[in-house]
Amino acid sequence: MRSCEYVKVPQQEKRRTEILRLRNLRFFENGRLIDHNDSSLEYADCLNVTFEMQKKDEKNDTTTQMASGDITLCPVRAAAAIVRRIRSYPGSTNDTPISAIWRCDRIDHITSKQIANALRDAVSAIGEDFLHIAPTEVGTHSIRSGAAMAMFLGGCPVFLIMMIGRWSSDAFLRYIRKQVEEFNHDVSRKMLTHMFHRHIPNYSSPTISHHDPRQRNHPDNAETRRNIGGDVARQARLPAFSQFH
Repeated sequence: MRSCEYVKVPQQEKRRTEILRLRNLRFFENGRLIDHNDSSLEYADCLNVTFEMQKKDEKNDTTTQMASGDITLCPVRAAAAIVRRIRSYPGSTNDTPISAIWRCDRIDHITSKQIANALRDAVSAIGEDFLHIAPTEVGTHSIRSGAAMAMFLGGCPVFLIMMIGRWSSDAFLRYIRKQVEEFNHDVSRKMLTHMFHRHIPNYSSPTISHHDPRQRNHPDNAETRRNIGGDVARQARLPAFSQFH
């Protein structure tokens, strides 16, 4: 998710995206909607997350996360823990953002700056020599790109990474490019599994020498000269490129 969808961000970073609220998290067990107060909420088999407004102007975009069965890394268990915690705060409602925390006897919110600082502290603690990245290179977007990396290393196809991460383009490939380069030895191995192929020539037109002036695009071909002359004339009639910038 984008940071503005789960934590409080400065106004200049908010744009059109709305933060997720408790009403946007729905849990299902065998197709049955489970109430947030259900005692077995964390044992639901899937979680629906509805993004009411996004920066790409899509409204009410819903994604589904299935329970992984892992005690620690399970989207359903993690979301259930967040819901239970926020529901326990006095005054919390369906409209309460998922960034809510209880601080100084009132509901406060986790900020994107706090998340970024926590990530940078972790990088510093592990060590730049080990991770090969500097703390200043890490931010809240690292969580989203890191998830794309984890899916890529897990063998998920690109279209699935785009669907789950809600990437509107293949921009996330820039973040995993280094890993793609490091794992390209696997591509070389796959290329060696098919050592034979047959080319079927195209006999729709006779093959002639490239020195023959009848050959298409030959400089001495009359039709080629006419096409080149026409292209030059058309270019002369077009407005200068700088006018568009």
